[in-house]
Amino acid sequence: MFDRNELLNNEKLRNVRFVKSGNEPPRTDTRGAAGYSSSGQRTQSGQQAQLGQPNQGAGEAQTMGNVRFRDIPERGKVVSRSAIFPEVTFSHMTLPATVMDWRREGAVAKMATMTFLLHGHVEIATQDNQILKRRPGVFLIPPETGDVVFKTAASANELIGVSLSSRLFATILPDYKTYSMMGQNSKLDVVSLQPLLAFVVSACNLNNQRPQMVDTLETVANDVARSLLIACFGQGMSVMPLIERVRKYVAENYTDSALSVTKTAAHENVSVRTVQLALQEADTNFTALVRRARTEAALELRKSQPSLTLVEIGDRCGFGSVSSLRRALKIHEEMEDGGEE
Repeated sequence: MFDRNELLNNEKLRNVRFVKSGNEPPRTDTRGAAGYSSSGQRTQSGQQAQLGQPNQGAGEAQTMGNVRFRDIPERGKVVSRSAIFPEVTFSHMTLPATVMDWRREGAVAKMATMTFLLHGHVEIATQDNQILKRRPGVFLIPPETGDVVFKTAASANELIGVSLSSRLFATILPDYKTYSMMGQNSKLDVVSLQPLLAFVVSACNLNNQRPQMVDTLETVANDVARSLLIACFGQGMSVMPLIERVRKYVAENYTDSALSVTKTAAHENVSVRTVQLALQEADTNFTALVRRARTEAALELRKSQPSLTLVEIGDRCGFGSVSSLRRALKIHEEMEDGGEE
């Protein structure tokens, strides 16, 4: 709910803590070697940065980036912790009975956000009524949704937010309206979601992570967001196994001479190791998968256009050289004769 582009500032992970009491001004702590306030001003680690205006008194609006609070009780306290990755943002909030206006504009408007009510009572509404709901207490705010109003009714409320970039969201639920309508009235198995939500809370509370750990955390964060989205709003969707998605990607991109396992893993939002394990379970490897796709295309070209030279065929099928094309054709012939790859 922060201005994530300013907070991220080209870093892989940014942890932010926001605190607002009914009788004191709001503030944030930024987590890491160096941090950024919601206005983009650089701060030292652990230093508190003021947000919005000084205390206006209970009942008046207090701001948190593009979020505004109304009617915070005199003794009430808002605490929000966020973990911001390039394509996923996690938030863990505790709120008193209050009203929160979330202004969705710019990059924020393009993100999809799931909200999970852990304790208390919350009502979420938009002017365009695009919010999707699952019982008990799970909401999806799709991309391009207008401003959102959160109203918490209990004296203590606990919420988790999971936001995804529009690109990542589209790769997971390309037709979310069709899929989600099939399961909106059914009740979720919330017990199965607990390990995923526990990771979200843990990520929000991380402090000073070592750089070498951040890449792993980013991959896991993307996987957790994907799993939560499918579990809650992917009813009726046939989730293609990773190995089939990899095969499909290779079949569509074999002409790219720079096609690699790293490029494929990035497209699928998983780690290289995850792709390698999926290939291993299918008793193959990435090199063999690409070579087969290119070889089959080369054989088809040679059959349909016999006038083409090996150089031309190699160029059209993604082979880096004629020699690599010849090796691939030889391997194919050996396999046809009963040999093993």
